[in-house]
Amino acid sequence: MGMNYPELYYRIYPKAIECIDRYFQNNPHTIDISDEVVEALVDEVYEMMLDECPELDQDPIERRRGRYRSLQRPIYGRRRLARDIIAIIIISELLRRLNPRLFY
Repeated sequence: MGMNYPELYYRIYPKAIECIDRYFQNNPHTIDISDEVVEALVDEVYEMMLDECPELDQDPIERRRGRYRSLQRPIYGRRRLARDIIAIIIISELLRRLNPRLFY
């Protein structure tokens, strides 16, 4: 997965918008969204991303072996990073749609 942040963002953003649009079509009078709904949207977008980029789910060996291995901080990998970016995009879009006065 040799893509930089903007390319990854431009791949995720349309999928996130599609999922949010579909959610609001099914729930037109929503004023409050639970954490479970956000997690379901993140899962849906992540599954769509796996169809396009299956390497997201395959974390490479990210730690070097050596005598200082125990001093290294843990690295969470591609899956966690991709899900965090998806969650940030979805939450920001939901905030923009549910409370547009915040963005004036």
